[in-house]
Amino acid sequence: MSTTPSQRTIETPRGEVLLRDRVGPAEMAELEMDQGIGMFSAYRSILTSKASLTTVAAQPQANLCLALAEGKRIVGYCVLRPPQEGERWGRLRPPILFELFGETARGWRDHKLMRPMLELLVNDEGNDERILYIVGYSWTWDLDHTKKSLQEYRDTLIHLLSPLGFKQYPTNEPNISLRPENLFMARVGAAVTKETVKSFHNLLFGMGED
Repeated sequence: MSTTPSQRTIETPRGEVLLRDRVGPAEMAELEMDQGIGMFSAYRSILTSKASLTTVAAQPQANLCLALAEGKRIVGYCVLRPPQEGERWGRLRPPILFELFGETARGWRDHKLMRPMLELLVNDEGNDERILYIVGYSWTWDLDHTKKSLQEYRDTLIHLLSPLGFKQYPTNEPNISLRPENLFMARVGAAVTKETVKSFHNLLFGMGED
């Protein structure tokens, strides 16, 4: 896997935004968080502070991508990292499954920053040997801001992720199956073995090897 940072510039109605991946903890010291990060009526994001993003940036296998306005203000982020301790998805060893998630600050959510951030992370050739997954919990969606229904928001996520090779998978994982609107999507890398794919399909329903 490449360890060289990538970046690109996006033109938005609010000015130029720089996207950078492989952001390290030392770089975080010079940046500031936009106040729109973590703005939800009934939900608080996992990563809402510089400290929490810096912790992710310091994780050896994680890849943090930031959207920066004015060169220093974080108006969006995307993270690719191994599953958290105790999660079902961490049972495959060595880590094959990698979680993908992100957020755009309120006030910037209509400026099409998420897809290019996802592209920077997903299109790394090292992901050919991984299964990337994303979990959509309906109670974390900012429906008040978007004015979309649950189904419309769900369809938006599917539309966003499908061009990157993600497909929907059924699973009985308790948190995901709690509500029918919840979503689990995964992208199986081209070099992932048939045996690993079989193990992944078993894992979707909490089963071990045959």
